[in-house]
Amino acid sequence: MRLRPHHIYCFHILGLTDPERGQDYLIARQQIEEAFRQEKGEVEVTEGPDMLCTPCAYFDGDACTHPNGDETQVRKWDAKILRGLDIEYGQTIKIDKVKRLIKKNAPLDFCANRCPYSRADKCDPKKLPDYLK
Repeated sequence: MRLRPHHIYCFHILGLTDPERGQDYLIARQQIEEAFRQEKGEVEVTEGPDMLCTPCAYFDGDACTHPNGDETQVRKWDAKILRGLDIEYGQTIKIDKVKRLIKKNAPLDFCANRCPYSRADKCDPKKLPDYLK
């Protein structure tokens, strides 16, 4: 499973279903959550668009065009998540280890203090879903 850093981390905390992103996006989202619930598989830390970006209605074929954070902004978030979880692009990590990294490091400083989603009360960076506890 190829995921960019903010999808590795924020995916679980935001919990957004975003139906406007399209049915294929929702299916990809369910697949990722199920893999984390079952702790099956590995995550390849991907630089740039990943398996959750490509089916999204805000993906233009090369980059994210979401109004709350385009590709330029998202790459900045990715860099902060990389540092916060102490992972690297190209690294392949078993899902159980990813879960441990998230639990160990949550909430990341960026998420708690500078993320536009947490500042807008769209998530609580201190609250993890049950399958990560």
